[in-house]
Amino acid sequence: MARTRSARNHSPSAVLDPPPAAANEPTAVDPTPAAAASATSPRSASPPAASPKRRKRPVEPRSARKKQRLSAIEVEGDGDREGEGEGEEAVQRARRLDGGAARGRLDDEAERMTRVGKKVTLGDGQRDYTITCPLPWRDTKTREFHFDDFPEFRPNLSPEEIIRQGSFDGGYFRSVKSQKSGRELHEDWSDFPKEWYEGLDVSRYLTRPDPGDDSVNKWQPRMGQPYEAWEKSGWLRPEHDARGWFTWYYRFWLGRRCDDDQRQVQRWKGVAGETGRFRRMLLGQYRKHGLSFVEPDEEHASPGIRQTLNHWAYDPTTAHLNRFREEKGDRVANDDADAS
Repeated sequence: MARTRSARNHSPSAVLDPPPAAANEPTAVDPTPAAAASATSPRSASPPAASPKRRKRPVEPRSARKKQRLSAIEVEGDGDREGEGEGEEAVQRARRLDGGAARGRLDDEAERMTRVGKKVTLGDGQRDYTITCPLPWRDTKTREFHFDDFPEFRPNLSPEEIIRQGSFDGGYFRSVKSQKSGRELHEDWSDFPKEWYEGLDVSRYLTRPDPGDDSVNKWQPRMGQPYEAWEKSGWLRPEHDARGWFTWYYRFWLGRRCDDDQRQVQRWKGVAGETGRFRRMLLGQYRKHGLSFVEPDEEHASPGIRQTLNHWAYDPTTAHLNRFREEKGDRVANDDADAS
């Protein structure tokens, strides 16, 4: 299991030891292999007992109008699309009366384009930008997001979902000071949509000072290296995203494109993609413990690795586990293989 870190050394701005460097990523001051192994290797002991049931965090109702405006459009993926409640059935019914699925897809495309052309002004030394790409669309079967210009990048958690699941100890946007520029970062997230944290306590879920509150994390453990370590190592591109990965992700998700995109996508693939080391470590733990189903709200194999993957916009599914098991030569029963 990936080890947790003490409050003294932890900053939620940087959420984990980074994957092997991409071709254009600095490596001179990367952590030593021994340190990296200590921080990330799953435990070899027998499966831990189920964690005691945690208190549920209240989720306040949000405006449906605002949610629709910034939510990724959900369209039919591979296989038959199934309705997701009365709201989904109403949408499908309206589309049939209004010209069918073809008209619905046109409406979806128009909704995805609503932010294109929007100009965003930032502070704290970050470059202003203009949104040039549409919102992603989400496959209702796999729950993966699809970006038209980066087909290999398929996270299955949106920035809003990550924040509402209480990631980064509730302090991703806390005030931090850059040792290189001398700037204090505290108003550098003005472009983070208010709809994404509507109804949440900002001081607990977004800007909580260090030490954070790991009780807001969905999977509890506090993970990662300090912001200062990431800055010193050169893993940040402050002209684009002063805080790193998650800032890049939410801006990319909204439609910004910049010359750091390929590097960040490669980093995601190294952590949470199909062959990502943290993803495969977690699935390997499930297989080792004889687990054949991924619980959406319980984690019995490695809460630390799953919390890390949550920060990187990925939550494992039973379908992912089944593919991994089959790859390793396991026989997967039909009812397991069909699970998603």
